[in-house]
Amino acid sequence: MDADTFTRNIWISIGSLSGAGVILAFMRTWAWFSKSGREIIDLATIGKFFAYIMGIVGTVFFLVPAAGSVWWLVFIKKQYEPDFEDKYKKVQNQFRILLIVAFVLKTIDIIHVIARQTTIDIFFMDWERPKAGDLNHVSAWRTCFVANEFNEIQTFRRIRVSFHLLLVLLLLKVIGLENFASANPIVSLSEPVRMENSTVDYDKIFRTGIAFPILVGTAFLQYIAYIIFYQRFIEDKIMNFVDLCSVSNISVFILDHIRHGYYIHGRSPHGTTDVNMKDMLMNLDRESRMMSGTRGLQDNSPDQIFIMKINRSFRMQYEALFRKYYDFVGSKRRTNGRENYTDVMLESYQNLNSFLCAYIDCSLPTHHYFIRNRYFLEKLFNYEFQIGIGSGLAGYLDSLFFVDNDRTFTKILFYGEENSLFIWNATTFLFIDYLSQDYVLAAILAYLLNLIAVGLRNSFGRRNLSKKTLVPRELLI
Repeated sequence: MDADTFTRNIWISIGSLSGAGVILAFMRTWAWFSKSGREIIDLATIGKFFAYIMGIVGTVFFLVPAAGSVWWLVFIKKQYEPDFEDKYKKVQNQFRILLIVAFVLKTIDIIHVIARQTTIDIFFMDWERPKAGDLNHVSAWRTCFVANEFNEIQTFRRIRVSFHLLLVLLLLKVIGLENFASANPIVSLSEPVRMENSTVDYDKIFRTGIAFPILVGTAFLQYIAYIIFYQRFIEDKIMNFVDLCSVSNISVFILDHIRHGYYIHGRSPHGTTDVNMKDMLMNLDRESRMMSGTRGLQDNSPDQIFIMKINRSFRMQYEALFRKYYDFVGSKRRTNGRENYTDVMLESYQNLNSFLCAYIDCSLPTHHYFIRNRYFLEKLFNYEFQIGIGSGLAGYLDSLFFVDNDRTFTKILFYGEENSLFIWNATTFLFIDYLSQDYVLAAILAYLLNLIAVGLRNSFGRRNLSKKTLVPRELLI
């Protein structure tokens, strides 16, 4: 086989897919530009564009050589000769460069994902009404409990990395599939026999060629097992959280961009949930027998999850309600004492909670919204167009709620970035193995780097959750 032809085909594939990736990055930047309510292209827009490009190109630089290594293993191994390493050294050097660049770009992409997810605005709306007429008598434990459950699912993934890497090592090292990458034309599970005049036991590209399909295959099996079995018969953590919101009478208001966000409607159809055990069980029983209202935002509707597109005036009002609290925290908190700080925090929480509850109830004369389903193109491009529906939207401007049956709101969690995280884990594994030719070391370092990413996401996410929801960080376990 001609090594120059193979290399040329690799670079043609990378160039073509990278060109398509630039177009995709432009579309994502355009969507971000609109959701952020920007009117001119600034440095932040350019930075976001390059962040999207690095993530997409990093994926291309990983997939093309990984797929090429599988082709190399299938069609070249039988032609292996003692001088193979010297003859194709140029190809191996290019593979090493591609994997290094892919690892760097995907690591930057994961940092971008963590930064984006840990800077969202989020607030837990409490619909419970005080029995004594004093807002200070409403229990805060329901809000704290929902906040802790949300904190727990921030880094939840369908693919468990530790189990995935152990399964990969089982197939490669214990069963012996690693021996398919031996530096000889023999295909066998037994220990490789070094060819005469050869200086290596394994070929680097062959190692990538056998590890890549095993990484993808084991991840796919775990993903399918979760979707078909675990999610159906054991637990669905995302929908369990939505159900918990309804049982707790707590809604979740999320803004991931200045003029875009998500809303989880958790208002209980029973009006109150701060009751004793008997009343709670009776409420759930009436609901199961359809003797009460539905949990949905609209009448006789089960839809609880929505994508929001809010107008500029609403965003300004939202920020104004937080301003007193933001101006107070920091050095003033230490100077004025704990009691004054809690008074300001409680007042800020109650004002924002009353405003958002009134907004959802359509009780504000200056802020309204309209609910509709997303069109096919909106789902395809993950972007909500500015489309009026008759004269009923006159005066509603940009305030639109879109039914989110596809759980798009999980984009603010690791759950919704499963593909990016898996590609980064696989890139790390193949990159380290290509340099060290040691699958065990690659698995250990891939696990440790993933552990660091999860730790950063938990730490910054917990801090942001406390800051934006006004739930004390000490209560987030």
